[in-house]
Amino acid sequence: MITSELIHNLISQERQTHLGVACGLGLVLGIALLLLPPLWVLVAVAVLPFSFAIIKRPEIGLLGIMVLKSTIISEDSLPRIQLGFGRLLITDIILLVLFGMIVFRWLVEPGFKINRTPLDAPLLAFYALAILSTLNAILHSSLTINESLGDVRMINNYLAFFIVTNLVREERQLRLVIRGLLILATFVAIAMIVQYLLGPSVPILPGRVETLYTEGESFGGVARIIPPGESLIYVAFITLTVTLALNKFKPVSWLMFLQWSMLGLAVALTYKRNLWVGVGLAILLLAILSWGKVRLRMLIGVLAITLLATILLLPILSEPGSKVANMVRGSFDRLASLANLQTFEDPQSSLRWRDFEYSYALPQIASHPLTGLGLGSSYRPFVPGKDWAGHDRTRFIHNGYLHIMVKSGLLAFLCFFSFSLVSLWRGFKFWRQVYDRQFQAIVLGFTLAFLGILIGSFVSAMIVKSYWTPVIGIMLGINEVILKFWREKSGIDQAIMIRDSTTVGSS
Repeated sequence: MITSELIHNLISQERQTHLGVACGLGLVLGIALLLLPPLWVLVAVAVLPFSFAIIKRPEIGLLGIMVLKSTIISEDSLPRIQLGFGRLLITDIILLVLFGMIVFRWLVEPGFKINRTPLDAPLLAFYALAILSTLNAILHSSLTINESLGDVRMINNYLAFFIVTNLVREERQLRLVIRGLLILATFVAIAMIVQYLLGPSVPILPGRVETLYTEGESFGGVARIIPPGESLIYVAFITLTVTLALNKFKPVSWLMFLQWSMLGLAVALTYKRNLWVGVGLAILLLAILSWGKVRLRMLIGVLAITLLATILLLPILSEPGSKVANMVRGSFDRLASLANLQTFEDPQSSLRWRDFEYSYALPQIASHPLTGLGLGSSYRPFVPGKDWAGHDRTRFIHNGYLHIMVKSGLLAFLCFFSFSLVSLWRGFKFWRQVYDRQFQAIVLGFTLAFLGILIGSFVSAMIVKSYWTPVIGIMLGINEVILKFWREKSGIDQAIMIRDSTTVGSS
């Protein structure tokens, strides 16, 4: 009886506590609604629980940044707080919270040390020079703080690299971020497939949803889909390709193969030739870098996929007017355009029409070689026929490297180039030495994907787009964490070997 009464009292006390907390929260919410704008209160209600989750598991914050930046959410629809000089997005708050965690733990926790990597110095130098060039432009030109915020936010995303290297310190955290990246990419791929089935006349995704148009020919009913999540599906597809090639095929691999197939179809639905070239280059380099069994596995896989595609597509292609037949024909035409000299010679081709940007960008580089024009600045006038109402691209350059040179100067470009070169060198040099086969695939997959991004940025400025830069920062940070884990594990294994050999010798 005494025990049952005690339990009953404890339960009653707990209920009273919960009721008191609920009443207190309700009172605080009511007062906040009276004193503050409703939007601010709504953002706080959404952000505060997420902030507590981030403090406990910072890797959740990294996944949150990718969800909000690089999936199927438009940046224009994100909650924002208006400040006197601009606006603060929820992704900015997440970054600030995560960096605040690094500083707080460094100051408070005795055993917490800042993890250093060979990529830190060039990335920090690139960031600092870009910010300094922007401050210089704000002080000495017509550039305003509000105009610069978009581009500043874009390079802020690169700093996610330091969040990964300093807050992802356990293998379970690392695996969660990798698994989350792949799951988010698969979700984007499914959404793109649904959009394709609905057609370009019923757009449900942000970004570009349009009828496929290639070198003067329109393919009616075929949707070209380029959501913000193009970055995730591209990186995930190459990474899963490497994973399937390096690992023996198991029953569970069928699920991964289905995931890989959806991601591959999603990459195809972008109809972006720079992404297709990146994928082709990644597969070619994978075959060169891998060993005999992997090459044989890749050959068998290519033959099996070719046979399966032939069996499935032949009945469809027998009906030339079908939607899938138009999609296949459009894909072949778009690929064939890469081997067509007219694509590279015709000034009106989809590749050459943007040449006019060079005539404005190069003189700006010559005039401002060290400081650049500042992030967010216009580098050319409004050009009729190239710009129109609602499509003012006077601040954007399709060549990502020219974009950095014009906006931040040649020194900033050299720092970014060094950062890119060192990351590629480390990935290609050390991936074989990683102790875990799955982590091997991640390091090589991310390195191959980054190489494709760097090559593709000559024609599509992926390295300076707000939905690509967080993915780049996070995946390169993951590579560095994996290499750190490998070095630590190698040191432990070596210490065990020395200890065992000493024990045997003394016995």
